[in-house]
Amino acid sequence: MEEQTGEAAEGGGFRAGNTNMKLLVLDVEGTLFKTKVRLPGTQINSTMWQGIASALGPDAIAEEVRTHERWHRGEYATYLHWVRDTILIHRKYGLTKSLLEQLVASAEYNENVAQALSQIDRTAFEPVLISGGFRELARRAQLDLNIHHAFAACEYLFGREARLRSFNLLPCDFEGKLDFIRLLLREYKLSNDDWVFLGDGLNDVPIAKTAPVSVAYAAHPELRAVSDFDIDDFLELPRLLTQLSIPEAPGIPFEGATRLGR
Repeated sequence: MEEQTGEAAEGGGFRAGNTNMKLLVLDVEGTLFKTKVRLPGTQINSTMWQGIASALGPDAIAEEVRTHERWHRGEYATYLHWVRDTILIHRKYGLTKSLLEQLVASAEYNENVAQALSQIDRTAFEPVLISGGFRELARRAQLDLNIHHAFAACEYLFGREARLRSFNLLPCDFEGKLDFIRLLLREYKLSNDDWVFLGDGLNDVPIAKTAPVSVAYAAHPELRAVSDFDIDDFLELPRLLTQLSIPEAPGIPFEGATRLGR
């Protein structure tokens, strides 16, 4: 497992009404963490969802792949319906608390994530995690990177003998991510233009289309097509944010990041 030794800068407390501040909205899997698992027949890489199926064995893998096929055929009414079917698989094949914790602990950060986030001015940008994945993985990132806001689609609740007993679901993937951003914009008394989004995946296309500024990180081609900027190294992020916080001088290029335009 990759150690994150950089310490994120301390925030300055709740800053509602700070008109100089923006939200920095970050995807989690694929953006902060590496996605190393891609099951045969699926179209995306994964840190946790497919990682759990892989750890539970070939029958769980087969059922997980079938849920992907159903999603792409439009057979699920919403993302949460897909998640509920996946939870049934995890229960059926005996997911335990220790296995989930092991997978969370073994997830590797993308290169330079901690260093980059430690360089961001937290009085200018308040990081927010929004994920269609697991609350447990987002919680780890919060602790490691000193982030105070996180929304994730699924949190598992374990009962006796560390077996999966219940769960908490939030509709925060695809279009649903926008609802949680609007919630924090309202709480911080910010305008709808006061946020920047960074993501990597196909599921980030709806939010990237809406974001005032969107940044694609080592991203899916369809996400790059609708984003304003493209970066391949996380260390380009603090430089880009610094440049975005200063009125752009005509003809001055954005250092490191590729300006894509929409």
